[in-house]
Amino acid sequence: MLGVRLDTELEERLAAVARTQGRSKSDIAREAVRRYVDLHDEAYRREARRQSERASRRDKAEDFALWNAMAAEDAA
Repeated sequence: MLGVRLDTELEERLAAVARTQGRSKSDIAREAVRRYVDLHDEAYRREARRQSERASRRDKAEDFALWNAMAAEDAA
């Protein structure tokens, strides 16, 4: 359950849209939130996929050299 406070102007506009579409304000708000979350969730997944693909193309020998250098510093 979620309660949202809207300024007077936005609530009046929402009510007008709801009346013209024969829908409830809650239905319209729910759809708007769902679209927003879908958009941003998909953007997050695209970025994670992009970073994963980029990491998989990296030179593994370079990574091992870095980790070995760090281990040597810790041992010293």
